[in-house]
This record gives sequence, structure tokens and C-alpha cells, in this order.
Amino acid sequence: MQLANCPLCRSDHTKTEQVADANDDSNFPALEDLLAAGTITVIVHSKGVSCSATDNNSWRLLPVAREPSKRPQDPLLWGIGFLVDNLFLRATCKLDRSGQVLLIRVYLIPHDLPSVQERLRCRNAVVIKEGRRYLHSTLSLVSRSPRLWSAEEPILSWESNHFLPRKLDNRTMAEIYSDLDSPVVPPRCVPLARDVAEGKPVWGLRSHLYSYQRRSVAVMIEKELSPLPVLDPLYVAVTSVRGEQYYFQPSTMTILRETPMVAPGRGGILCEELGTGKTIMILALILSTAAQIPQPEESVVDSRPVLTPLAYRHFALPECTAARTRAGQEPSEVYGIPSLVEILLHSISSRSQASSWCEYENSLEGTNLWPLLHSNVPFYHHYDLNLAAEIFGSSRPRSQPELGPRVMYLSAATLIVVPLTLLGQWDREIQKHCHSKVRAFIVRQRDVLPAARILATEYDLIVMSDVRFRRESRNKKVSRLHALRQCACSCFEGSRVPNCQCPGDAQVTPLLQVRWKRLVVDEGHISGNVSATINYFVKQLSIERKWIVTGTPTSNMLGLSLGRTTEGQETDLYGSPNSGSISDCNTPERTPPSMDSGIRIWGRYDSDNLRKLGTMITDFLAIPQFHTDRKSFGVHVSSPLCVRQGPRPFSTNILSQVMRMVMIRHRVEDLEKDIVLPPMKHEIVYMGLSEYALKSYNAMQAGIAINAIDSERQGPDYMFHSTRAKELQNAIDNLSQGMFWSASNILYNVDQICEEAQSFRARALQRQIPKEEYELLEGALSHAATAANDTLWRAIQRHEDVPFKVTGLNSSIYEAWTRGDLKTKSREVDLMHSNRLVELRNFVYARPLISPQNLICEGIQLNAEEARRLKQEPSQRREVTHAGTVKSVTDVFKEEIETSKRKAKLARSSRAPGQTEDSVESGCLASESQPCPPNLQLLQSSPLSGVRVGPSLSTKLNYILTEAIQYSADEKILIFSKSPLTLAHVAEGLTLFGIKYLRYTCDMQPALREHAVMTFESSDCYRLFLIELKLGARGLNLVSASRVIFCEPVWHPDVESQAIKRAHRIGQLNRIIVKTLVIRCTAEEAMIDRRQYLSYREQMPKMTTESGMRQFMENPRFLNLVSCEPEQLSMLLIDARASGLIRGSENDSAAGVDVERLEPACIYEGQCDGSSKQKRVKFAENN
Repeated sequence: MQLANCPLCRSDHTKTEQVADANDDSNFPALEDLLAAGTITVIVHSKGVSCSATDNNSWRLLPVAREPSKRPQDPLLWGIGFLVDNLFLRATCKLDRSGQVLLIRVYLIPHDLPSVQERLRCRNAVVIKEGRRYLHSTLSLVSRSPRLWSAEEPILSWESNHFLPRKLDNRTMAEIYSDLDSPVVPPRCVPLARDVAEGKPVWGLRSHLYSYQRRSVAVMIEKELSPLPVLDPLYVAVTSVRGEQYYFQPSTMTILRETPMVAPGRGGILCEELGTGKTIMILALILSTAAQIPQPEESVVDSRPVLTPLAYRHFALPECTAARTRAGQEPSEVYGIPSLVEILLHSISSRSQASSWCEYENSLEGTNLWPLLHSNVPFYHHYDLNLAAEIFGSSRPRSQPELGPRVMYLSAATLIVVPLTLLGQWDREIQKHCHSKVRAFIVRQRDVLPAARILATEYDLIVMSDVRFRRESRNKKVSRLHALRQCACSCFEGSRVPNCQCPGDAQVTPLLQVRWKRLVVDEGHISGNVSATINYFVKQLSIERKWIVTGTPTSNMLGLSLGRTTEGQETDLYGSPNSGSISDCNTPERTPPSMDSGIRIWGRYDSDNLRKLGTMITDFLAIPQFHTDRKSFGVHVSSPLCVRQGPRPFSTNILSQVMRMVMIRHRVEDLEKDIVLPPMKHEIVYMGLSEYALKSYNAMQAGIAINAIDSERQGPDYMFHSTRAKELQNAIDNLSQGMFWSASNILYNVDQICEEAQSFRARALQRQIPKEEYELLEGALSHAATAANDTLWRAIQRHEDVPFKVTGLNSSIYEAWTRGDLKTKSREVDLMHSNRLVELRNFVYARPLISPQNLICEGIQLNAEEARRLKQEPSQRREVTHAGTVKSVTDVFKEEIETSKRKAKLARSSRAPGQTEDSVESGCLASESQPCPPNLQLLQSSPLSGVRVGPSLSTKLNYILTEAIQYSADEKILIFSKSPLTLAHVAEGLTLFGIKYLRYTCDMQPALREHAVMTFESSDCYRLFLIELKLGARGLNLVSASRVIFCEPVWHPDVESQAIKRAHRIGQLNRIIVKTLVIRCTAEEAMIDRRQYLSYREQMPKMTTESGMRQFMENPRFLNLVSCEPEQLSMLLIDARASGLIRGSENDSAAGVDVERLEPACIYEGQCDGSSKQKRVKFAENN
């Protein structure tokens, strides 16, 4: 830097403003007491010019006039003058020997320096604001080099660090999160934390904890119980040039000599990596502190002693007497001296113990003390002064009685709020990891919560869904609790402990009458939403400790790194000339983006995630430092990061320290010292489309192309116009569905396109569109005409099921049993839908010797009944816009369950002597729900003998069925899809091929989904689990599966990783194989390409707005090559079922399934109604 004029040359050395000794000014603190920040070097003279001050080797105060009008106009000197005059800093200077360079030493004045504290408090807001601005510009020039401080030669050659670092910290929020240190148990911690860390057994916990899990639990206990203050995360430690340590707050430019300490929060965020056992950590925390009860909520205006029913009624202690008097009870002169047993009852109930008295339940249960302990629930009186002011008003007369107390029961229980889909998972985890003596209450949707005193004392943990928690939040009329009458119930016989039976107030949730020890919110990142109902209700509850449990605290903090090393592979399933890179199909090239070497700007996405984190810390966890000043997080953390010019110095350090204050997570390298997950291999399987699926795909592309050309790619009629985001998303969903299988009653509008073909051409010629656009139009019209003129393709579109190829079936039987126009004479292959094949097979099993003629008559009658039913029902035209609503689970699901139970009950009551229950049960089910399997010789004489079922017209479905047939005997498989229709197609194929499966979709009741998960994990019968992606990608533990198949690519990598983590987690012993099915040269392949291209970005944009994907979709391309798939998928129609019965496996027979537990053991089978698809349910049958 260079100054226009040398301040030493202009100064008058005879005036008092220039002092040889820098410590002579009594108005300023001594330099020895200040932070020696560093040195500023500026050029003040050109070569060969010097001044008389050069000869003076001493450091002197920088000559700055006290009056602003006399200060030099140079910005640096003006700023330093302002800062010196307002006690922000002091500065000394000297010229080097050459007389050309001025050295300025900068000393910062600590705010906690006793000699200046009073004057610093007197500065007004304008001075503080200007001072911070000048400090930032000045400190950015200060070098912390010791040699510059000593004025060693050469002056301008030192490359030194600056007080405000100039080195760019371009870490993203996710990278800062990943760099957090693993938790460490402090040397001086509470004894309980030390015991857990050293491996002492935890009461009630059956499972063994890994070392990292013990550390995390110990640190959580330390956070809850330690009374010691913690270092203020808003300050960073800085060292002066002289080696002294100070503390600097970057947002306010505040310097402190003493270590700034703040009150800790009693809770935090448990954000260990996905699949590392966060549930068992929470259970260990709960059980290790089971004997502790919370303290009454703090109040500065009210005394809240801990009472018990026994002491409140009969003890003459001062706090008991004062509580009775304030509550309006008449004083009594005779209370009696409490006995030793009564004193112990009061002490045990009202104090935290080293161990829970529930440990002695077996020995106490048979004594008279057990009911007394349960009934002597500790409580305190809560007087709400603000509520009284609202009810009576500020001008309440003195004669008006004080509002009564709200009785708050102190509970040692932990309240756990979980997503509805994980309620059953928590139930299973509690049973798995905890002994039976642990008292857990799983609150189902229809359960009635018991009274508050029972909730407070009967359970160790209470688990409820977030849906139920929100429902409880509606009953929050706290004022009614202040109006409740005080308990006047009689005492237990022979004791003075009240046997309280007060019902409470049914219009107020009992949750509001309990002082909870702890609240845990699983998948608690939802609490980052400012408008979340859970946050509002939590503020009304009385909770001592709060924890958020999540692997993804915000959308850019993803705990997906453990075991992420994979063996990547791309597989072209059926090699073809088009099996090369996607660049062969004129899609964007796979060129990695060049990284900008400049500073990273934190944008709106980062700001949103910071806001969510701030809401968790400020509102939900209520960390005292941020909860008392709700703007603190934004001022000191968010704002310095989101500056337009880039993050301010130290701002990323502050964010890291705030995260470290509330978050508990281990680094991946530390986790891998304790656990090693099995390897995971992820394959991208490329394949083509079958002939008829390709025609459907091209027909959809033709509609997009004609829309683009006819609208001239502009205006609201254009599908990709900014105002048509919903229509665009529907089009993308339709294309995605079409690449698995889809059908359209309106034939994708190909007839309309063909009718208006000439008008399309005429308008195109009139507008003189470019040649390539006209060629695209001609291609669209050609493909539309090809589809429209194919009678079999038109017949296929009349029903949404996937047709299968059939060979060896008598032509007359085929035409009688197949649906619609699939029986057209021009067909090249026999096609039948899977549910018709299943019905045909079941009918022949019931009557294996039926004549072909009678079988034909049955098929004709079936078609006639279906046509009659369709005629009676109002027809609904099905657009291919909402694929997810096409199929749903049948409404008679529960009715079928009850029917099966009644059958089993009837069978057990009517079995003959000596006959086993299993044999009768098997026979009953076989006779009523399924024809008994005939003899194989009879099957060989049936009309279906020799009939084979080949592959379907969906290449993806064929691949899944092949994988299921090949691997399901030895491995369980998870099938993920975002489309329920796709899962329904897979279900029908599995039913046809006799492979048992379960489903987990949005159209199932939550209780049934829970049963499905439990059945899949515990039963060897069901080998495949069909999961809707948006529902099953989080929280589930499915380690029994070792193979994962994605029916289509997943745009967001974190969602894909979350789904894989259902199987690739702690407890998994097998290698994980993941396969993603992709249709070549389509948007699916472009999606894979763009995901790789965008992998460097922290935020994945929406697929509809991402430039590469939008470019691909705006320029539709037609497929011309049919899949070269070898027809390996083939089975005998009546042999597959028989072979399953011949195996005689218990898991493959009806007798092997307990009908009393039949709810989870269900298989969905397609049943046609003509216009839309309903699902009926089959139970415990061999397929």
C-alpha cells in the first residue's frame, strides 16, 4: 500500500500529539495490556526521498489529529484516526532505515480491559457501526509476521499471514460438517458418562455397544448432566505477535482477554452416519439415566419445590406448608411426625437415584411398598402469571383470587416422536435391544393416552408418531389445568399416601401436565422448518432435555459416507450397435466442469439450510445463548457467511464451532476402526425397449415434438414454458413410466396427430421453419402413423397390464381367455395378461380333467361378465398424467384377513381326533381359498399341458423376474420405484411366476406397512420387497436383503444412497449388489450422465430446470432399434405351481403360515375391471 503523504513529514515534532514515548498518554491504556495484532507496511516516499524522522529509531504514536477536520484524507489514516479516537485500537509507527517504508504497529483494545470498560459502553450505535467497518478494512492489512513487528530487513519481502486471513476457505456447509471432530469424552466428566465410556453394562440393555457408540452416549450424558459452562462458539482464539492468547468475535470485531463462556444446552443433534445404530444409542442414553427425574422448570419469579402427594398432604416442611397456603388450603395444626418409611417414600420419589427403583421391581412387587411407590408421583406447582394477566387483565382487583396452580408431574420417562412409518421399527428395535423389564409404551393411532400421573411414572419411554403428536397438540387449553380441583382422594389402607384416581381434563392432552425428562425426535430435521407444528407444540411442553436424531440434519448434510466405496460398473444387458456412450445419441458430453478458482459465494440454497439449522438450535433445542437472543444466530453465523462478496474471515470457523457445540457425530475414519461394512457393488444395467414398448415411447415423443414445433417453442401452449411446470413434470413421469410399461386409452393421441398431419405440415411450411425442425416433424408424424396402423399395438393399449408371450396354447382356448383385441388374427405372437394366466391356471388346478370345450365356455363367460361389469360402471377416460394413481390396494384387505382367521378358527374347532392343527388348517385353506393341487399325471392330461409362458413386453420387468428366479432362493431383494404402477406390474409378474413378495407403498395402511417390514425381516418365505421410493428411502432397517434393484434412475443421489442404506448398514453380513435399470438413448441415460456431470455440486437442481436435462427433453429423439433381448424367461404354466408344491417346504405351503399372524403375510394379485385396476389379496398360498 502507498500513502500520498508521509504522516511523519507533515507532523510537527514539537507538538504534544507526537510523543516519543508511546505510553505517556494517560487517556489510553498501556500498550502492554493490549493485543499486539501485527504490522501494516506502507510506502510513503519515492526512491531517494527521506525525512528527518528517519534518524529516530524509536516507535512513536502514529500522528493523527484528534479533530476530524484536521485528519489527512487518506482512507487508511482517516480510519485509524477514527478507531484511535473511539478506543478501538492504538497505533505506533516508525520509518525503516531507507526512509521509504512506514511501519505501523496495531494494538487492539480488549473489551474486558478494566481501565476502559466504562468508556467502551458509552459508544453510540453509529460509532460502533463505523468502527466495525474501519476495523475490517484495517485488520485486513495487518500482517502477523514477528519479523515485520521487529522491523527486520528486508521489509517488503515477507510473505506473512494476516490478522484477517486472506486464504480462501471455500468449504461448503457439507464439507464443514464432514470435517467436524469425532466426540471425545472429557477427562473430567460426570461419573455416569465415564462408566458408559469404559464399557460398564447399561441397565436394561441387552445388546452390546461398539466403542464409538459408547463414546457418543457418554458425550450425550455429559451434555445433559454437566453443570460446567462451555466456550462461546461465537469467538475464535487468536494469538498476538507476542504469543498471548485472546478471543476474537469476527461479527462484532470484539476482543476479549478472558475466555468467554456460556451456559450449555441440555441436548443436541445426534447425527451419526446412516446405518450406524443411532436408535440403540438413544436407548442406551435412556436406560443409563432411567433413575433420574428432571428438576422443575426454572422461574425467576416463582419458587417451585419438588413435592410428593404424601409430603404435600401430611408433612410440615416449610416448602410443603408454603405450597398448601398458596394453593388456598386451610392450614392444619396437626400433621404428625412422618415415619421412617414415609420419609424414604418421599426421598425415593423426589430425588434422582444412582439406580432406578424399578430394578428392584421383582422383590418389591409382592410387598405393600410397591403401590405406594407408584402412587407417590413427584410434582410441583406451576403458577402462570402471564396466563393470569390474560384472563383477569392487568387491572385485576386485589380481591380477585390468584389463578390456581397447574400440577406438573416430574417424569423419568423419555418421550420419543418418530415418523409414522417408523413406529413399528422402533417397537421392534426396543424388543431387540432391551430386556423385557424395560417399560415401553408404543402409542398407536387409536390408543387413548392414560392420565398424566400414569404417563409420568409407569413407563421408561413413550413412543408416538409425529401424526399422533400433532393431533395431541390440538388439545392445548392450558388454562383448564389451572382450574382443576386439587386431589382429595382417600389414602391407601394403612398408609397416608393418597390413592389418587382423579381423571384429569379430557379436553387437554396429558402431555401438558408432565415435566418430561427428555424429548427425542427421530428424523428430527423436520424441526428445521420454522412453520413445523412440532416446534410450536414443543414450546408449550415442559421438557428438560431435547435431542434431534437424524442422519441428515439439513438437505446438504448427508451422513452417507460410511461404506460408500463401491465397485462401480456399467453393464449393457443385451449388446447392440447402440450400446456405447450416451454421446452416441447426441446428448451432452461427459466433460467435467472446470472449477472456479475464486471464492465460493454462499447462495440462497446455503441460506435456506443455515436457516433450518438455526431454527433447530434456536427454537427446538433452545440453546440458551441463541434462544435468549433469537437474532443471534443470524447476526453472528448466517449473515457473515452469506455476504455477496463471499464469506467474511473466520465465518466458517464460527459455523464449525456452533455445529461442534450441538452435534455428535464420528468421522468415517473413526467409525471404520470399530465397524467395517461389507463391500457394495453398484451396476448400471443398460437395455433397450421391446417392439411395442418402443412404439409407445416414440408415440409420446411424437406428441412432445409436435407440441414444440407447432407452438414455435414459445408461449403458454409450449410444454416447456415456465408457466407449465406441472404439465412438464407429468410428461416426464409419463416418459419414465413408459420406459417400464404404460398404456393409454387415448392411444397417446396418435389418431388425432394423423388426422391433423397435413395441417401440421402446412403451418410448418408457412412459417418456414428450419430444415432440422421439419425433419423432426416428419419423424414425429411417421412414428405416430406407425403406431396408429398397428392393430396389435392398439389392442395392447386397451388395458394397462403388461402382456406376456404364450406358446403351446390351443388357439380356441387362447381366444376365449385372452382379453380384448389381443386375439386379433393378424397377431404374430399370442399375448395374455398375467392375471388372466393366473386365473386360467387356478381354474385348471381346480378341474384338471376339464374338456377343452368346457374350458372355452368358461373363458367366454369370464369375458362376458367383465364386459357386463364395465358397462354398468361409468367409464373413466384414463390420461397418462398421474401414473401413481392408476393402481391401488383393495379396500377389502382387512375383510380378507378376518375371513382367513375365521377359516382357521373353524378348522381348529372341527378337526378330527389325532389330526394336527396344521394339517386341518392347511386343508381348510386349500379347499376354500385354493383348489387342492391335483396329481401330476392329471395335470399332464389337462388342456394346459405343454403351455409355456415366455417373457413380457417390458424388458425391465423381464430383467427383474430373471433376477428374482436366479437369486431369490438364496438372497432377499429390495425393489425400489417412485411409481406405484411400476411396482404393481412387478407384483403381477412375480405372482405369475410363483415368487412371494411383500409391498410397502403409500396406499397401504401404516399398520399393514409395519407388519410387512416385520414379516420380510423375520420370514424366509417372502423373498422380495417392493418399496415405493418416497416412502421407504428413510429409516427402515432391512438388513436381511442383500440385493437392491432400482426400476429407474434416481435423480437425487442422496435419495438413492438413503434407499441403499436400508440394506447396507450395521448388521449386514453379505455383500450388497445394487442395480439400476436404464433404457439406452433415453432421458434415463441422460439422467445418469448429468448426475455424474453435476456430482461436484453441493445442490442438485430440479431435473425440470437443469440445463442439460432440459436440453435433452426439449429436443425429442426417436428410437429405431428394438431390444435384442434373448428370450431366456420361460416356464411351463402349470408346472411352476406344481413344482412349488412338490418341494414340500414349510415356507412354501399354506400350513407353514400362522393365520393368526396373517396380516403381514399377504400377496397382491392383479384383478382386472376393464377401465382401471383394483387389487385383491391372496393369503398364504403357494404360487
